[in-house]
Parts: sequence; structure tokens; C-alpha cells
Amino acid sequence: MSDILQEILKSGAILVIDPTVIQTNPDDFLDHYGHMVDAISLVAKGRSGFTFYQSNSAPKDKTNGVFFHSFCTIADNMGIKVDAVTYVHGDNFLSQNTDFQLSSSDGATIASYSCPSQENMEKYSAAIASEIAHYPIESLVLDDLMLASKRTCFCDRCRRLFASKWNIERDFSFEYLESRDLMENWNDERSTYINRTLREITDTVKNLKNIDISFVLKADKETGFITGANEFFGQNITELAKITNNIIIHVNPWSESFPAKNSPEYQHLVSSFSILSEYSRSGIKPSLYFWNVDSKEKLDVAIQLKDDLKVEKIYLEPSLPHDFTKRRTINLGF
Repeated sequence: MSDILQEILKSGAILVIDPTVIQTNPDDFLDHYGHMVDAISLVAKGRSGFTFYQSNSAPKDKTNGVFFHSFCTIADNMGIKVDAVTYVHGDNFLSQNTDFQLSSSDGATIASYSCPSQENMEKYSAAIASEIAHYPIESLVLDDLMLASKRTCFCDRCRRLFASKWNIERDFSFEYLESRDLMENWNDERSTYINRTLREITDTVKNLKNIDISFVLKADKETGFITGANEFFGQNITELAKITNNIIIHVNPWSESFPAKNSPEYQHLVSSFSILSEYSRSGIKPSLYFWNVDSKEKLDVAIQLKDDLKVEKIYLEPSLPHDFTKRRTINLGF
């Protein structure tokens, strides 16, 4: 992996380091690559729900419990800018707690994600963000700030809240909402929870430190790219941009992200994200995010897309998440 790490750093892209994926000692990494790094992105709380620093709010990872603390401190001393990443609703630990469990339309419990309608979830996420903001970071990146799929969440709390607002029976299904033309109202309700969580985190952090706060929007061809993120994940980009103007577009997380440059598939990708230029003119600052950049060829495609779309930053991971297949299945609703 060392060759592609070097290529990513040389390209000027921001490497995202999750210690459960890139297993390295902060001292060793910075001794080897530090002279090439202007900015780096470090995961502070992973998809597991465990932190890589000593937290008073969330459980600490037993193996990498000081990784973020050590890496961030050393990088700051070297003049390297650090963007910290935390996963919000994508949280294996919380998803096992009955108070936070996510449910599908048929009543099945969805693993790996927590329910955003739970107000304690907002406060929990804000408390973690507050802890991370005390570190010398340039920005905070919120990933998995989302519903798991378009058929979630149908837990008792979500059903009760929606049923009381629209005067319907509580035991409704996804198909019922479609048949009664309530789907738009349902999507608005879901996005409200996501907006509320982002607002709580943003207000809490901004009261401590004036740093950029970005959220990652999942934009896959299987889910309708940017516009489909609202229907699938409760991510209404228009409303979210009213809270923070820093948006990171995760390009095709579940589909092929690296078509050959100048191919019809590549041109379709450029066309699908052409709206980013309009966002830029309105004051929004879009960035791009890619998984699985494990070769120079893939890196070249990612950088070319960044240039063609005229975005400022690009975040790259050289691997896929360990639980990629499971999360893909959940997000696409299979």
C-alpha cells in the first residue's frame, strides 16, 4: 500500500486515515511521509462507534484508543493541517441499543445505523463533536449523517411522530405512504431529523471554535446521485446547505467510481455532477470523496474529475471499509 499512499500524497489530495484500515504508527507514518503532507484527514470516531481518543461520551477503541490524539498532536506540531472525521448515524455500537435501533418498513431491525429521530442521538453526536473540536483541527467532517435507506426508519417512535402529524394509523408501511401520496411528506420528515442533527452539532462546535464543518453526501448512480440522496438517505442538500456550506460529495460509493477518462461513462459522471458549479457560484464549497483508490490509474481519474468539476478539495481512501458489502446491501435496500 505504501506506493499508492505516496502517490496520493504527491497528488495534493487529502488522504483519509482510519487506523483500523491503514494500520500504522503515527510516528512511523509522519517520519516516512511527513515531508510530503500539507493536510491530512484522520478518523476520530469510526463506524464501529468507538473513538480513537479518550472520550467522555463514547466508548474508546481498545486497540487504537490513542491514535487520533497522538497523530493529531504530532501533525499539528509539524505544521500539518488536520481534518477530523466522525461517523454520526453509521454506528455499530449504538445500533445495538434498543433506544437507538433503526427499523425497516416490515419491522426488521437494521444493523449498523442508529435512528436520527431520537433527540438523545443529536446530543450524543454534538458531545462527541465538541470533544474532537478541542483538538488542533482545521475542520470537522461528518460522515454517515443519514438514514440507512429509503425504507427506514419505521421504528415505533418515527411512526408515532409522523402518524400524529398527519392523522393516520400508527402501524403504516412504506407501501401505504406511496398509496396515499404521503411519500413527499415522509421524506420531509426524515430530512428534518438529519437537518436537526447537523444544526445541533454545528451550533455546539461553533460555540467552541470557528472551524469549518462539512457533511458527506452519498451520491451513487444506484440512488439517483445528488438529488436521490434525499429520498434514500434523508439528505436534502438544499436544507443542509443552509446550515453549513461545506459539502463533500462521496462519488459512487456503491458503484464503479473510476471509468476510463474520456469514456462515455466518465462523461456521464461529469454531467451528473455538473450542478456543483451552480452550488459553487451560490457560495457553497463542494469537495469530492472516493473510496478504493488503490492504483495510479484510479487516482488519475479521481484527480481529473476534481479538475473537471472545479472543486477545491478531494478526500481519498485507498481501501474499502471492512463491512463494505453489508453497508452496501443496507444502503441500497436489498
